[in-house]
Amino acid sequence: PICDNAGGIAEMSELPENVRDVTDALDAAGNTTAAIGKGFAIGSACLVGLALFGAFITRAGLTAASVSLVSPLIFASLIFGAMIPYWFSAMT
Repeated sequence: PICDNAGGIAEMSELPENVRDVTDALDAAGNTTAAIGKGFAIGSACLVGLALFGAFITRAGLTAASVSLVSPLIFASLIFGAMIPYWFSAMT
């Protein structure tokens, strides 16, 4: 957003076109970096959700064969465990 704002200021200030070209290039690089970072964030959140589900199975003393996602308690626990990373992220 900083480079985008700088580009807008450069345009309103009627600075030379090459200034806007530089700010546009920097803005594009920042957008690409943000998009890549979001992919890593989503992937890590999925991994954390899977780890929490595995921890739930281990802590509850269940075997992988006895876990049925059709069971309301197991399904609700899975949904709750999947929401925890987003909950912690929202608190920061």
